[in-house]
Amino acid sequence: MMRYAVLMALIAVMTGACAQNKPRVVSSPYADGVNHSEPVFYNGKHYKLRFKYRAHRDAYAVNIIGKGGRKLGNKPGDQKIVSDVVSSAIRHFACARGQKAVVLPGTTQHAGGSWNMQARCG
Repeated sequence: MMRYAVLMALIAVMTGACAQNKPRVVSSPYADGVNHSEPVFYNGKHYKLRFKYRAHRDAYAVNIIGKGGRKLGNKPGDQKIVSDVVSSAIRHFACARGQKAVVLPGTTQHAGGSWNMQARCG
């Protein structure tokens, strides 16, 4: 009887572990790893947005630069602006209707007049 109880407990634990490791279903209108570029006009300024969908992260790797000679600085105000631009643009170009895009915390980096970050629909 004890052997049967231990066997049932072991099966229950294994079944529970499998239920927690369900594969995530990701969806994007873009193929994994393919570069895309879009011009963006936001609050009276032009930007060039480049992004690539990464299925294993279910997120977009995004690079944004000011267009027309405008370099983006490395100030908190610039970071806020580019985060807003990226959220809006990824929502428009990549997210399903009604979904919003968010910049993943800790992924925003300034690199010589441009910004790189990760964004996800959610």
